[in-house]
Amino acid sequence: MKKLIYIFWTALMITSCYAFKSGLTISAKQTFILGEFNNKNYSAELINRSELSIGFKTVDKKSGSVTQSFELEPKGKTKVFINKDEVAYFTNENEAAVKIDVILSKGVQGMRYVFNK
Repeated sequence: MKKLIYIFWTALMITSCYAFKSGLTISAKQTFILGEFNNKNYSAELINRSELSIGFKTVDKKSGSVTQSFELEPKGKTKVFINKDEVAYFTNENEAAVKIDVILSKGVQGMRYVFNK
């Protein structure tokens, strides 16, 4: 019985600690902001499921300066590392919605949508 409980507990820990996956749809002319209240470093694997590109950047919470910036191409995939002092922005300048899979190494606090200016 102890062995069964140990196996169950180990399996639960492995699956719960691995990653947080989310399908993200960003409407036309909107930006998704991630990590405003986050206080830990994390990584994110980004997979663009759309035929349109999406802008990605991280901004330092204190200075407001851009620390990394790129366009995630249609059907593109990349991995980024985000510092606890950064906020991530996914900007859709297209006329149609863009779908992205985001696989986070940890839970991240603070997310919202805003309209582009």
